[in-house]
Amino acid sequence: MSLKARALLGTLLLTLGSVNVPTSASAAPVSTACATTGSVDFGVDLAGDGWKFTTGDDPAWSDPSFTDTGWRDWTVPDNWGDHDDLSSYDGFAWYRRTFTLPARPDGVTDAAVVAALGKIDDADQAFLNGREIGRTGGFPPSFDSTWEVPREYYPADGLLRWGAVNVLAVRVYDGTGGGGFYQGPVGLYSKARLRALAGNTGTAATRTQLAHACAVLDRQHRAVAAGDVRGYAATLADGFFHQGDTATRRIAGLRELLKAGRVTLTDAQAEVYVDGQGRLIVDTIRTWTGLPPARELLHIDPRRPVELGDHSRFFRDDYASAAMGRRAQFNVYLPKDYTRTGARRFPVVYMLNGFNGSNIEWEARDIDTVLDRLGVEAIVVFPDGGSGWYVDTSAGKYRTMIVDEIVPLVDRAYRTVADRDHRGISGVSMGGQGAFTLGLANPTVFSSIASHMGALSLPPLAGTSAEQAANAGLRPLTLVAGMSAADLNRHRYYFDGGDSDDYRFGVAAQQMSTALAAKGVRHDYQLGAGRHDDAYWMPKLDRSFGLHAEQFAAHPVRQPREPEPVKSPYVWP
Repeated sequence: MSLKARALLGTLLLTLGSVNVPTSASAAPVSTACATTGSVDFGVDLAGDGWKFTTGDDPAWSDPSFTDTGWRDWTVPDNWGDHDDLSSYDGFAWYRRTFTLPARPDGVTDAAVVAALGKIDDADQAFLNGREIGRTGGFPPSFDSTWEVPREYYPADGLLRWGAVNVLAVRVYDGTGGGGFYQGPVGLYSKARLRALAGNTGTAATRTQLAHACAVLDRQHRAVAAGDVRGYAATLADGFFHQGDTATRRIAGLRELLKAGRVTLTDAQAEVYVDGQGRLIVDTIRTWTGLPPARELLHIDPRRPVELGDHSRFFRDDYASAAMGRRAQFNVYLPKDYTRTGARRFPVVYMLNGFNGSNIEWEARDIDTVLDRLGVEAIVVFPDGGSGWYVDTSAGKYRTMIVDEIVPLVDRAYRTVADRDHRGISGVSMGGQGAFTLGLANPTVFSSIASHMGALSLPPLAGTSAEQAANAGLRPLTLVAGMSAADLNRHRYYFDGGDSDDYRFGVAAQQMSTALAAKGVRHDYQLGAGRHDDAYWMPKLDRSFGLHAEQFAAHPVRQPREPEPVKSPYVWP
């Protein structure tokens, strides 16, 4: 069962209860066991002035009675690196915001309110009225940068002080570069308001529509609890596709969960609205036994009691990783023709993140929009490389995770052309170094290698001192120096670097070009004006994906015959 974790929402799980719906004179009373409610539009925007800020760390600063008048006046969102006295500061800092909530609006419970804190560089711990409401990332000595993850925390019932003064305190740790709240929204919002801010608009569901959505969820809950796989399968529409799951994959996942014992499926704080095509959208915190809760948007057919799936082409997937000893995430981009066909198979490009990054950083870059604009006709997979330098060490078995686990999983779960001639690897910075080391060390897996401002002059810098010493030979320039021209020519290459790269990786790219040219190895190399940032490398994605496309086109594949398409009145992305 794949987990599509838009945001992991801590331990908040509400028991199922009676439905709370908007009134309608023409609708009959609704009676259902699912906890689905109508949508309430509510929000208190906390961005802008009015914040207090200080560096340092003291747990007493979470106390709402603490006097912060001696702290600096501050504005959020921010980047404390923009302040001259903090431009080189890495460490702890605290933010506090004192504000007055209005009287409680009708239909709003504390647990239905999301404390949205935008994106924070690098890790945070948030307190509302003195009580912790959530944390993301890791503080020293187990530092874990999560700069790319949207923060959404759910206060417990009774915590908000309606019609009175409230205090939000946020402890932040920055490990490198500028720190702070670099992107909103920041405030207390209902999910309906958050959807509106994200552009997911619609109209309120009627009581009849609400009952219909509840009935579908209730059928799913009952079937799963009873271990009735066929009953659950009957709630999935023909052509169901949700966050990478076909009906077949979803059912296989359910069977795997049932092997471990009784399984339950719950939906908490669910809200229903109607989108522009008349589909019923359920905004819910969905939990399967044994998996973390995840906020999902479920698409329900308004005419039939089935779930349609969202037919998304860019989403998070995950699996239980033996290599990492935990559930591991990766993002998936599907080209436009993937969801328009039922049999066609596609090449795959694996794209590796840089240091202090993860699979989620690509969402912050709207990489799906970028790839659509480039017309990429490949599945693109974004593993969570953390800061592991794509090798196996005590910091994590990242090589094994990608090569031995994710590659075979993707070939099983998606319609890929499962051979090395149709599998490329790209990366940025640390990921560019990883693209070379994984690609060169696994010539039967990858055929094309691309590096954007890659750390080609560095060995993997992960693990203990002894592990780093053992992996010193995996420096890309060293690898290339020790390989024959015949072995090197098994791959196609693209790489680039800026002439003002902060880490001199532009120089490393020049050295790589010289080394390959000396052995007569064909490659596409670019040195251009720029530093070590997105502004330099992102405009060059056409070059790297062009390289992969040339490799794939050089090995044409006979495609299977397309089945008759499933007829649907809906338009999907």
